[in-house]
This record gives sequence, C-alpha cells and structure tokens, in this order.
Amino acid sequence: MTVFPRSLCLTLLSAAALLGGCGGEQLPEPSGEGVVVPPVQTEVASDGVTASAAYCDDVTTWDPAWVALENEVLTLINQRRAAGATCGGVVKPAVAALTLDTKLRCASRKHSKDMGTNNFFSHTGSTGTTPWQRMASAGYTYRTAAENIAAGYGTAAAVVNGWMTSTGHCNNIMNGALKQTGIGYFNAPSSSYRAYWTQDFGTP
Repeated sequence: MTVFPRSLCLTLLSAAALLGGCGGEQLPEPSGEGVVVPPVQTEVASDGVTASAAYCDDVTTWDPAWVALENEVLTLINQRRAAGATCGGVVKPAVAALTLDTKLRCASRKHSKDMGTNNFFSHTGSTGTTPWQRMASAGYTYRTAAENIAAGYGTAAAVVNGWMTSTGHCNNIMNGALKQTGIGYFNAPSSSYRAYWTQDFGTP
C-alpha cells in the first residue's frame, strides 16, 4: 500500500474570529509529492489554559538532524515570503521574514512528537488539545495565530513545496500579519507516515 504525504492548516484571528482558514471540506487532490487534505473545521482558543515551565522539557533537547530540517524549513519559508507567491490563483506580495520563536517551536515540536508517537494526523492532539491550547501551554500569548501540519514528506523542500501548492497553507505562509514561527519535525519509523511536521505561526 502506498502512503501519501498529507497536510492540514488552521488560521485564527484575535483568538476567536476566522481569518482565512483553508477552505471547506474537499476530496483529497494530488499535489506535488502527495495528497493535501484541507481541514473541515476551524477552532478557537480556549480560556483557562496556563503555561507550565515543564511543558517544553521533553522537546528542549532535540535530534540535531531534526533541528537542521526545522531550520531549513524556516529558511525556505522566508525565501518564499521574500519572493512573493501565488496562493490558489491569487497573487500574494512579498512580506517580511518570519522570526523564530522558541515557544512556538516548543508547541510545534510537542504536536509533531504527539502525532508520530501516537500514530495519528490531526490538528487535535491525542488528549484533545487544540493548536491554540498548545501555544498557550508553551507560554505563547498571541493576537493572531495559525498552524500548518504535514506528514509523510521526507525533506524540508518537499514539505514546503507541498504547503505552497495548497491554498490554505500557502495563505498562512504568505500572511504578512503573522510575524513569528516555530517548526517541529519528528521522525517515527514505525508509524504510518514516519515524518511529521508542524509549523505554528503567531503575532504577539
């Protein structure tokens, strides 16, 4: 059986209002190396989630090869932002580079690790957490936030190309209102997709 890469994205504005999202429910379509599946819902942040200093402990020390992949994704994303892009037929102007935020990186790594360890693919964590809860748990306070996830892409270039050929993911990447990011890569050899990626975006 062939396992195709997959990706999903969510966008949030002002913790409660939809900024753009990734579109409605659609059938998977081949895109680049694999299948891109838009999400079927948009989530909002939950109140009452507090940050814990221990939340990030298990993802602070990371495989150096995985860190290199995360850094490469950031470089490639910023190259795309600098060049401008076309997302779903709409021309997007060049926007400023994203800066790395370690709290967003923590949230991203936590979710990629969760997906790989527990062998699932969703914005909703194995314990029911939303992206916004994970960002809050990592100590990140935002006015605008978004998340892209992907699975099955073996290289940084492949996952960025996959995201850029999907309207919702591309819109997140080219959104000039998003200023900071964190990328998390996790490799789980015995899982369905093996390679798991999360990119969280935010503006404090």
